[in-house]
Amino acid sequence: MLIYHYTSVDTFMKVLDSQSLWASDLSKMNDPQEFIFGIKLIENLFKSKFPDLFDWFETNHFLGNENEQLLLGCSFSENPDDLSQWRAYGDDGKGVVIGIDKAILSSNNTTVIPSFYKGDERKVSFVQFHEVIYSQKAFEDSVAKLLDSIGDFITDRVESYKLSIGLSRLAASFKSDFYKNEQEVRAIIEHSKRSELYLDESLKKHKLFDLNFRTSKFGLTPFCNVSLGNKDGTSIKTVSLGPKCNISKGDMEFMLLATGYQDVNVTTSDGQYR
Repeated sequence: MLIYHYTSVDTFMKVLDSQSLWASDLSKMNDPQEFIFGIKLIENLFKSKFPDLFDWFETNHFLGNENEQLLLGCSFSENPDDLSQWRAYGDDGKGVVIGIDKAILSSNNTTVIPSFYKGDERKVSFVQFHEVIYSQKAFEDSVAKLLDSIGDFITDRVESYKLSIGLSRLAASFKSDFYKNEQEVRAIIEHSKRSELYLDESLKKHKLFDLNFRTSKFGLTPFCNVSLGNKDGTSIKTVSLGPKCNISKGDMEFMLLATGYQDVNVTTSDGQYR
């Protein structure tokens, strides 16, 4: 399955060079209510179902006031040729949209889960894909279903973790219906903000990736690189030139071939606008 990432030509050149995309802190996205609105709705539903257990929610490391989890996201769309996204993310139509193979992207970002017996160790992807939920009712139904299915999350640590991470992932998957035309598929990476991960030498080796920082119009923004794979096994499968892109299809094909990307299909947008 292909998912699509709109960007400028300059950024696309940097993507090819680094063979990666950035996943950035969700709280520094274009929607100021990112994650916050979802958590507020979850809080109301939780209070309604478990009115005497709200301390668990407030002190939860994934959800509450002492949240120690960093959520990094990279946005894709199911729509490969959308006017609103050309305008917003594709350099006002002068950019490109990259078609990414979701399975290959996932397989290029893995970690080994340790176990007591080495033979039981396995690789898993640390990138979680979520189709964004734009309907408040659909979101609340998903939250209610999770709350109904959970066991004793107060005394059972496994059940507590399942509920915490489940609610956190739902909150990260919800967005205002103002953005519903984007048909977003979100790649989410979860990262602990707890100091032990950086101060304890024995834990440093378990970090999944290096956390980087940049300044943006939304403040200091943490991000990490999401690997697209090397040129022989890249997850980039298509590149579509925007309606106002001044690069020819032939020039783009030659550039990709000359830089080692041999099996990327180049197309042009079906739309036109000025």
